[in-house]
Amino acid sequence: MYTEAILGILLLLLWWKAFLKKPADLPPGRWGLPLVGYIPFTKKSMEEQLLDLNKEHGDIYVWRMGTQVMVFLHSYEMCKEALGRQDFVNRPDWQFFTFGEKVALGVGGSNGSLWHSNRRFTLRQLKDQGMGKSRLVSSVHEQTKMLLGNVRQQVGKSGPVPHAIRVAVVNVIWHMVAGITYDVDDAKLKGFLQLMDNFNDYSFYTTILDMFPWLGHLPLSLKNRLFYLDQEEIFKERFMEYFYELIEEHRSSMDPENPRDLMDAYLMEMREAPEREEVARSEKDLAILILDLFFAGSETTTSTLTFIMYYLAVFPEAQRKLQQEIDRVLPDGALATLEDKARLPYTEAVIHEVLRMSSLVPGGVQHCASKDTQFAGYTIPKGSIINYAIASVHYDPRYWKQPEKFMPERWLDAEGKFNTKKEGFLPFGVGKRVCLGESLARMELLIFTAAVFQNFNISSPPGSPLDITPDPKQPMFHLPRNQNIYITARN
Repeated sequence: MYTEAILGILLLLLWWKAFLKKPADLPPGRWGLPLVGYIPFTKKSMEEQLLDLNKEHGDIYVWRMGTQVMVFLHSYEMCKEALGRQDFVNRPDWQFFTFGEKVALGVGGSNGSLWHSNRRFTLRQLKDQGMGKSRLVSSVHEQTKMLLGNVRQQVGKSGPVPHAIRVAVVNVIWHMVAGITYDVDDAKLKGFLQLMDNFNDYSFYTTILDMFPWLGHLPLSLKNRLFYLDQEEIFKERFMEYFYELIEEHRSSMDPENPRDLMDAYLMEMREAPEREEVARSEKDLAILILDLFFAGSETTTSTLTFIMYYLAVFPEAQRKLQQEIDRVLPDGALATLEDKARLPYTEAVIHEVLRMSSLVPGGVQHCASKDTQFAGYTIPKGSIINYAIASVHYDPRYWKQPEKFMPERWLDAEGKFNTKKEGFLPFGVGKRVCLGESLARMELLIFTAAVFQNFNISSPPGSPLDITPDPKQPMFHLPRNQNIYITARN
């Protein structure tokens, strides 16, 4: 009997060491129970809890969520070092990134040779289409004129940020990808944007399965009821139908000697792929690559422009300074170009300060350790998820004086010139998977912002102050609240 008791105690100790106790060589943090990890019973938001853990454990710690070992980094130096490492370049094998494919396609969630090839291809095509160059400015200007016409319709009354801002941003991407643009009220575009919204809403539920993959063994009917997998699949198929139709139109009208856009260029590579045998090109990969570009490039830029309007409405003195600069540099209603960038230092400062304070993706886009790796004096096990706390870094007094204050002047040197502060600033990420469309986003933010405030004043509606804090209904992202603004025309 004593022998059985001793054996039972030894088994319990082994089980505790294997499953309950956090391995000693991991960073400090929360570990919890097998299968479920550490589940906090608190009313604090996720960000508040992460800040508490940062204060308690320092700039690197772990939190086991479900079966996933989540590593959080809170210093710019650590983020830059980690995300520059080949061992941490991969995306996790999550449904959130794979769109339900067995192997992730496209460029946002793919890994290995496919990711390398698609990233090189996409960067090359975006540059050929004019990203970061004056060649694309005319297309952005066309969308700017459309935007100004729609904003003008809202002058003198309270209303939400004009829908035309989102259309303008999306149209710039459509122009580069497929050589097309849509009118603001186009039914097909409305359907496409609604699909994006629906897909975003339902994709949140797949993250639960990513955290707790053992729930995947539940009956399919129950999984559909709990996690809306059937709805997400429907939206995905609608996207595919949308893109496949355009792909077929491009294939039938393409001139190999004169490729028009990214879609033409990809189809040409599909013809050559059997000879090169570098990666497997396919229509599905092209469709998901395009989907990646829209999700990464349209929602972020639209949200940032919305935040710029909110911040300048709340800080009217900054709005006046920005307008004075625009009036001086761009007389007679001229639209900004890339050549004007150096002459609009305060406008650039406002944009960068809003990027810092809004921190749209506060926890960064997740990376994954491809093998056991030594980092910062700890062992990061294969499969660990690397999170870089962008919002925390953007509000860290080690990098920013009075970080809670909206101070565009922090971006100007003693001579009033714009001084890009890279230390502690990473709205577009950092390392090997830094945002593909950074140059495009910066161009759009400059041109659209200058044009809107050149022609209009934006303020809070009478008796209804604007709230510049993120929408609490979106725990994963810092998105602007749905609220009204008041627009008046400038003389």
